[in-house]
Amino acid sequence: MGKLDNKVALIVGGTSGLGEATAKMFSKEGAKVVVVGTNEDKGQRIVSGIEQNNGEAIFVKVDITNSASIENGVNQAVEEYGTIDILYNGAGIHDAYANVLETAEDQFDKLMAINVKGPYLTTKAVMPIFLEKGKGTIINIGSQSTFVAGAGGNTYVTSKHAINGFTKQLAYDFGNKGVKTNLIAPGFIETPMTEGIQDERLKDIPAGRAGKPEEIASVAVFLASDESDYMQGAEIKVDGGWTVGR
Repeated sequence: MGKLDNKVALIVGGTSGLGEATAKMFSKEGAKVVVVGTNEDKGQRIVSGIEQNNGEAIFVKVDITNSASIENGVNQAVEEYGTIDILYNGAGIHDAYANVLETAEDQFDKLMAINVKGPYLTTKAVMPIFLEKGKGTIINIGSQSTFVAGAGGNTYVTSKHAINGFTKQLAYDFGNKGVKTNLIAPGFIETPMTEGIQDERLKDIPAGRAGKPEEIASVAVFLASDESDYMQGAEIKVDGGWTVGR
């Protein structure tokens, strides 16, 4: 018996990094997985891997900055599996530590559209399903930049602070309607987004190393399971202790 048996999980940003690890671990715990992203080749590869391990999964190509595309993706998920139980908002991009003067307006708009508007649109599309059922789980992915400056540039830090407020307000508005919303704040994790970044923070991490995507995915499994049903609006830091010295 898995912790997520018979649950349907929509994994936004599921084609690489943390989302990929989460999709695979959710499947191992019994969930039917909908991998959401823009790269069809990567998405189908992940689905094939899940199916080879006796899991159930589909890939849905979605532009998370476009409401019509999201609605179509949600409809595909429901047509395939009948419902959605878990929404994992994991898509995001970094700004290479650019300050406000170094950030062009179109760059600001693109990052905010993916990191903030995307979770808003996906949540808005899935929430009616949760409310009709009287139960649902939302997991938002924050960052060290959810709490402090310096782990990204001006726009990235702004976006990750915003997603924390978004998480809290969702818990406040819908927690009493059976919808559980929490946030995971990963630290420096070995993913494509951090590849090649020479980050001085590594020497300041008490754990003495970067994290692995599977370590974030295991926390996501807990938040998606019934074991965490009394948690609402929580901010869970999985950063090897980096923020304790800030």
